[in-house]
Amino acid sequence: MVAVEWLATLAATGAAALVGAAATDAWQSARAGFARLFGRGETGRQELAERRLDVVEAEIVEAAPDERDAVRQRHSAVWQTRLADLVEEHPELADELRALVADVTGQLPAGQRQWVQTNVARDHGTVFAVQGGDLHVTDRPPSPQE
Repeated sequence: MVAVEWLATLAATGAAALVGAAATDAWQSARAGFARLFGRGETGRQELAERRLDVVEAEIVEAAPDERDAVRQRHSAVWQTRLADLVEEHPELADELRALVADVTGQLPAGQRQWVQTNVARDHGTVFAVQGGDLHVTDRPPSPQE
């Protein structure tokens, strides 16, 4: 069984790359890659994915500039669920999805690259996280003033 946090992170990253590519020069490559992933070698499934992906691009392109972020967020949520379901049912596709995300993200204009980080602390745990930098943590007992 796939760990929930890992699956959610991969699905969110995939959805962000997919929706971020819509209406950019990276779209055709992203569309082809995600349709192939969802098709899993079956023409009917791939064609269904292509039609769904065409809706994503059309709605983003047709949205008024002040509505595009909301449209992207809506599609991102839908595709995050679809990707999570796909990888949960077919965990062997996880590496292919990771490679596709890396490829698509690398093609995006700098302003449309998104980073997703999910950190979860449970059972009195502590999370120390950073993106794009260094983090130094020193374990010391709390002082009486704290």
